[in-house]
Amino acid sequence: MRYNVETDRDYIEGEYEVFGADKRINRGPEFQMDRRPNYMTYTILGINVVVWILMGLTGLIFRLNQSSQLLLFGAKVNQLIVKGQYWRLFTAMFLHIGITHLFFNSYALYIYGPVVEQLFGKVKFLLIYIIAGLMGSLLSYMFSLNPSAGASGAIFGLMGSLLYFRKIHRNIFDRAVGSRLIMILAINLLYGFIQPGIDNWGHIGGLLGGFLVANGTGLYRSKQDPSTKIMFWGVIALIFIYGLIHGKHKYLPALL
Repeated sequence: MRYNVETDRDYIEGEYEVFGADKRINRGPEFQMDRRPNYMTYTILGINVVVWILMGLTGLIFRLNQSSQLLLFGAKVNQLIVKGQYWRLFTAMFLHIGITHLFFNSYALYIYGPVVEQLFGKVKFLLIYIIAGLMGSLLSYMFSLNPSAGASGAIFGLMGSLLYFRKIHRNIFDRAVGSRLIMILAINLLYGFIQPGIDNWGHIGGLLGGFLVANGTGLYRSKQDPSTKIMFWGVIALIFIYGLIHGKHKYLPALL
């Protein structure tokens, strides 16, 4: 079956989350934090808003419906990815389906982004965000037939990195966040399974990706065992290789 934006429903799967967290994490003697301004978080926020505005203006000028706009700007569409448009796994994380979708994801990024950026530093934060977003797109590509777009995979990746922080600094995590993060994750994942139109595979992939990348990088200026780094980055590479091969075997025969 071929994907046709003109005949398929004017709807692309997205994600909505209701997040809440206390951004105050007091530095303990066991680790350092990046105290520079959180410009990575705010840069990504700005990119998301600018892309949303450009997408809307393009739709208005060329009279494109929402599905056509998302298709043009790089939403995750399995039938196109399997044909070689792998860049859609990346671009999909910067697209949003309406102002409400953009607002909820922007709010979540505003809450969790600065925390992760301070705990991991600029470069590691960017690695966590991008690779988690890619892994969210990848698992959606593997297991969800619907087109999708949204930053939620990357945002769940930020929460996955906080689970790594919980693993190595449980007492500090419990004082700063407690069980709230676990409850928020559980509620959002459960809501994603029962509510149509939510790309929960993207959430799961992002959460997994964020946790794996955090294990492979460690916290800001922390010394990470080289064998641990190799192991986790090897796992990440294998997931991507398997996912792309799985997608090709799953979707390519239907297009021939």
